[in-house]
Amino acid sequence: MFLTKGQLRLYLGALLILQLLTCATLFQGTRAGMTDFRTYYTAGHMLRDGNALYDYQAEVVAQSALVSPNPNALPFVSLPYAALLFVPFTFGSYLAGYFLFSALNLCLCFLALHILRPYTASLNAKWKPLTTLLFLSFMPLGVALSFGQVSFLLLILYCACFAALQTDRPFLAGIFLSLALIKFQYALPIAFLFLLWRQWRFSAGFLCGASVLTLISLLITGPTAFAAYLRSLISMSRASSTAAIEPRYGMFPQQMPNLYGLFHTISHGATWGDALTILFSLLVIVWAATRKPSLPVALLAGLLVSYHLYLYDLTLLLLPMSLVFNEYIDSPVSGLAKGSLYASVFMALASFWGRFITFDSHYLVAIPVAVLFVCLRPTRSSTLPSAFASSSQS
Repeated sequence: MFLTKGQLRLYLGALLILQLLTCATLFQGTRAGMTDFRTYYTAGHMLRDGNALYDYQAEVVAQSALVSPNPNALPFVSLPYAALLFVPFTFGSYLAGYFLFSALNLCLCFLALHILRPYTASLNAKWKPLTTLLFLSFMPLGVALSFGQVSFLLLILYCACFAALQTDRPFLAGIFLSLALIKFQYALPIAFLFLLWRQWRFSAGFLCGASVLTLISLLITGPTAFAAYLRSLISMSRASSTAAIEPRYGMFPQQMPNLYGLFHTISHGATWGDALTILFSLLVIVWAATRKPSLPVALLAGLLVSYHLYLYDLTLLLLPMSLVFNEYIDSPVSGLAKGSLYASVFMALASFWGRFITFDSHYLVAIPVAVLFVCLRPTRSSTLPSAFASSSQS
């Protein structure tokens, strides 16, 4: 990259300003209660009050009463144990809970930076605030903060999982991944890849953690409500392919930067688009399975094949992007490494291109994510374990 410290200050400073402008713009929706935090806040309230989760009409009533009137609800789609995390935020008003949750998210962001510090030594040597500014200026992170999403929690869990693998603690890494089942659409493909890679201790840790969380979820809701949860997932999946009822569940494929969003949008919901989604998802899994065990590779694969993904979820790209920038910040780049670097640079400039790409065009972002996935390669460091490949063995 060969950028001077002055150039880095200029670029990242401009990105940070655009980030702040984006957050200020999105805050208008926050005051009106039109953020994703409404579903988490309401779910915590319903759980505290003993009301059943996953009842759509009950969610409509609760969200309208607790947050703001709306004929539709943002349904709670996480496993029941996730609702427990939001109970402490329900003892005040919606806005009070939102600001408290936002403060927690910022703390989680800096904790994730601390966890990754040993693996971003070159970035820190180039300019000490570089990694921090890279995080804070990344537009998906700002969107996640504004929307009150759980992306920060997921980021720290994946960073902790990566660090555990680098220090040869695969069982603990598997437990960290199981905690990320809050959004299972990413965690399950990752767990499947580690199983294909025959990382048995990692898989054992994931299975133990997932079993405990499933038991907790069943104790929270009971078998009947848990079955209703599974039915609600099927209903929402059907809704995402029917434009007339997309607003009912807040699912818009054209806003999803994954394979499903890409092919569903360019095919206008035709069957051949679904066929391409299935085909390319299988190719992604097969391609990843033939490579060395690597959490960043598995994470990128999980994002691409996920059925439900929005811009704020790309906060998780900060993990592989940081590693790519750390590797090539002052080193010559050749071959496929150029693809991973250019894709990372494009994603890092999200605050710039976000000025021109509308929400309904976010499906196009699946392309640079796919480029980063294909071009990402394990590298070796003389002082640290491989920054990309898992050090655990079967």
